[in-house]
Amino acid sequence: MATRLDLVTVRALTVHAVVEDWGSPGSVAETLRTAATKVRTAARLLEERLDVKPWTLRVTLPPAPLDGRQASRIIREAVEALGGLERGVLYSLLHVDAGAVEAGDVVSVLGLGDNVYASAYTPVATDAAAELLYTVSRAGPGIATRFALTVPGPLETPYLPAGSSRGATTGLTAALLYPRLLEGRNLYAAFDDLSDVAAELEEALTGIAEELGLEYRGLDLSLSPWMDDSVARIVEEVSGSSICGLGAAAAVAEIEELIGDTCLDVECTGYNQIMLAVAEDNVLKERGREGCLTVQRLLHLSTACVAGVDMAPVSLSEWNSEEAKRLIADLAVAARLKEKPLAARIIAVDAAPGETVKLPRFGEAPVLRLA
Repeated sequence: MATRLDLVTVRALTVHAVVEDWGSPGSVAETLRTAATKVRTAARLLEERLDVKPWTLRVTLPPAPLDGRQASRIIREAVEALGGLERGVLYSLLHVDAGAVEAGDVVSVLGLGDNVYASAYTPVATDAAAELLYTVSRAGPGIATRFALTVPGPLETPYLPAGSSRGATTGLTAALLYPRLLEGRNLYAAFDDLSDVAAELEEALTGIAEELGLEYRGLDLSLSPWMDDSVARIVEEVSGSSICGLGAAAAVAEIEELIGDTCLDVECTGYNQIMLAVAEDNVLKERGREGCLTVQRLLHLSTACVAGVDMAPVSLSEWNSEEAKRLIADLAVAARLKEKPLAARIIAVDAAPGETVKLPRFGEAPVLRLA
């Protein structure tokens, strides 16, 4: 049966690695080397079998059973032993309790390359978590865009920075980019098509994983954006109004229910929600330039969507550790209400709310007001 693979991109193909010995930089280095080889091979096989070329290849490590200082040192020594990380693969290397890591240790790992990601996790708003989010967000856009604070976390998803490895064996997952499949269409018919596409990909990836000695652990069917492939546009089509207006949360919830229904037909992992990543969505950027999209508005929508404050530039004139703690507290409430994890990715910039800044890899984005 033909599916609509022509309107869907495999956004991420991810190997979730297992580290045998966290005390040995050599063991971590070998884990990274092997995982990179596996994900490259999996991508080649997927292209041969379905004529589908994954957009990005990713490797992620599990949360380190060490404090942040030790984990950072081991990871840096492992990368040094490799002679650097392979280009063409994205690596999520550090996942650690926000109360057990200093911002400098996170930044030192992120400094290993612009293809390196990290996350920290906290179940509640603490001073340590707030200080960590605040400090890393101020480390420059090239760093801040590659760090997320997960509430509660950690979790296994192909999406970075938050995605870690949680299984006892090395696993394979994938994420999809599919706003074009939904735009301008009846949602129920479009999600029927998504179910067919997901089933076809699942069959192929299950076989590939088995061939490579991996455990296939599912798809993250989160509806995520990339510039003109806008999630906000879909939400506005469903609500009949601006994403800043009444009805947006209801539209998000309706779409998420259909994502959940699709996950009854295929194996899913990770978020499986809507992603409103400001700097990755051209309609969200436009709403930010208009001034109606604020951090507070994104927090309101976080009760209905994942990563309610994601890739959001904010002004250093408004942003401080106290505001960071309030943001985490609101996210923690939303996570409890939804019984699903949320994540925050904040980019603090030296610009006034309403101004536009240029972010590496993401182009121009508006600086949002907090409220």
